[in-house]
Amino acid sequence: MSRNNDIVTELLICDSAAIKLPANARNFLASAELARLDSMNHPRQATLFLLGRYLLRRLLAERLQQDPAQIAIRIDDRGKPQLEPPGWYFNLSHSGHYLALAIGNHGDLGVDLESRQLDPAQIQRLARRYLSAPEQQWLAQSAHPTRDFIRLWTVKEAVLKAGGGGIANNLQRVHWQPDSATALLDAQPYRLYQYPLGPAWLTLALGHAGGDPPHRLRPADLPFDLEITGPQPNLTINP
Repeated sequence: MSRNNDIVTELLICDSAAIKLPANARNFLASAELARLDSMNHPRQATLFLLGRYLLRRLLAERLQQDPAQIAIRIDDRGKPQLEPPGWYFNLSHSGHYLALAIGNHGDLGVDLESRQLDPAQIQRLARRYLSAPEQQWLAQSAHPTRDFIRLWTVKEAVLKAGGGGIANNLQRVHWQPDSATALLDAQPYRLYQYPLGPAWLTLALGHAGGDPPHRLRPADLPFDLEITGPQPNLTINP
């Protein structure tokens, strides 16, 4: 991991069902995060939240040379979590047992992961409600409508998360030509990196140009007290 002024983006994806956190994992969270964790009633939601915050704070602590629990994370005026002061940018997404974490040092980024398997009726209903007429037409002509709908959906969510805008009522602000390496949020371009993951799909959106492609972080390679109990996802890039 570069310690100089190089542009760095890193991407971690893991299967939470095959990772065991250390007994003291809660000690790495801030008090507000612990309160939120303790308010969760769904075991999977709580597991993903704890894993995501543990990994995020351990990664940031290495880069900032700070105590993980003392790293200040605030919610900005767009409703997006940010470091205080800024310098590193991050975003999390989860679906099913999968969790994705993106971290970088050169501007806004967003990541979206989708593993739900939607039936044709669900896709048509969501498309009519959230997609533009050209997007609906493209989807209707697709040979793989389920896959292409998930691809398009993750592009829109990743870009909106990078831009800091909410998902509701904003999906049509994101414009993407199928298979293009960029998407637009209003007039702002975002560089896209897309990854198939079996039936699931992951999209990473970067609000800046330059730098190398994202570096893949693997759970087994992290210098943390993680017990890997089963296979982890193997991503192949589709730029």
